[in-house]
Amino acid sequence: MEQVQVSAEPRAITGKKVKTLRREGLVPLVVYGRQEPVNVQALEFDTKRAIARAGGQLMELQITGEKKPRMVLARDEQYDAISGVLLHADLYEVDMTETIQVDVPLALVGESRLVEINQAMLLQVLNELQIECLPGDIMQSIEVDISGLEDFGAAVYVSDLSLPEGITVLTPTDEMIVRLQGIEEEEEEEEEEEVLFGEVEAGEVEVIQRGKAEEEEEE
Repeated sequence: MEQVQVSAEPRAITGKKVKTLRREGLVPLVVYGRQEPVNVQALEFDTKRAIARAGGQLMELQITGEKKPRMVLARDEQYDAISGVLLHADLYEVDMTETIQVDVPLALVGESRLVEINQAMLLQVLNELQIECLPGDIMQSIEVDISGLEDFGAAVYVSDLSLPEGITVLTPTDEMIVRLQGIEEEEEEEEEEEVLFGEVEAGEVEVIQRGKAEEEEEE
């Protein structure tokens, strides 16, 4: 993957005054990690696109006035709920020689025969894996092969994953990632929930009616 680059310049405006930057199409950023935090600003459109392209991997940040670019990871991005405009982001500067901890998305690959013939459904209970590695070894996603799930109840656990050398898994290895569940089993569970809910409602009605009867007797 080609190295994603972001250009920024030092920022003097802070606090509530950053609204003036946003009106000019700029986004306030804070660079922290290896050194004291630095306030910078960059074009909102370019920064948002770069973060999306990086997909959680390293970006090369070039700050005006600095000779060498910094290697950073985007953290704590804030977006406008309506327009989707990037309002703020923290950029964590890494040391390429020191390991860091990151969360990497899990991506299901392959096909399960029972799912293909509509006899079962996949229940994914874990979407990310926490790992520790050198910044240059960060993966954009970790593939989880589900083609081996051939029986109802079959599952893939963290311990089943095969990861490249240099990647240390921090997520407990006994955690389930995905499970194959029969469609009939799912329907039965829903029916049980409906019956249970109905029984609770009936019980509540009975209590209410008994309460009214007692009140009438007291009168």
